[in-house]
Amino acid sequence: MPKRSHLDNLYSNIQEVKRLVEIHEQISGASRGRRHDVEILNKSGIVLLVACWESYVEDLAALAFDTIFNSAASPDVFPAKVLVLASRDLKEAQDERRVWELAGEGWKTILQRHRATVIDRFVGSFNTPKPGQIWELFNDLLGLSDLTNAWRWHRTTAASAKSRLTELVELRGDIAHRVTTSRSVRKIDVVNAANFIARLAIASSNGVRDFLNQRLGTYPWPIEEFMEP
Repeated sequence: MPKRSHLDNLYSNIQEVKRLVEIHEQISGASRGRRHDVEILNKSGIVLLVACWESYVEDLAALAFDTIFNSAASPDVFPAKVLVLASRDLKEAQDERRVWELAGEGWKTILQRHRATVIDRFVGSFNTPKPGQIWELFNDLLGLSDLTNAWRWHRTTAASAKSRLTELVELRGDIAHRVTTSRSVRKIDVVNAANFIARLAIASSNGVRDFLNQRLGTYPWPIEEFMEP
């Protein structure tokens, strides 16, 4: 069973963010207390963590599609919803001859075009990776009805995970667009956000893993347990 490079990449990126925490401590020490002169490091950490999450979502979505596609002897391995969306362009084409694009292995070209279109739409301008956008991405690309249902772990429900992600992305937006925020951003906020993103990524990976097993009859990568990055 192959190693899960999508999670390896995320953990590597989170380690880069945690370097900001180390720099924070080098400048101001590790003792308790608020230090406004280094808060910009904490804000930068939040911005980078959401960027890590964006990148991870793109990696996971593309990997899942490619895993199905590379295993497909026919288009039927994809859910009907995906096939309908992928063929919509042909159905709506004024040139009726375009239907011949499906001849032979033309379905592969149609599905690859669908992959590029969906990822460009949801990831190319993916600056608000909130639950709703992620739901649509995986639903349209894979036919996975609601990935966010997998966002649950000890003492965390899917609803609370979605709420927390929304708050984190909105905080990133405040920092990116205004620099100032309605509340201070502390070092512990960065540490907690890093652990939250890691848990969210693992839950997503395991949810997609189960979906791919349903489609292909085999698990594409090992199930993951949370370890602090």
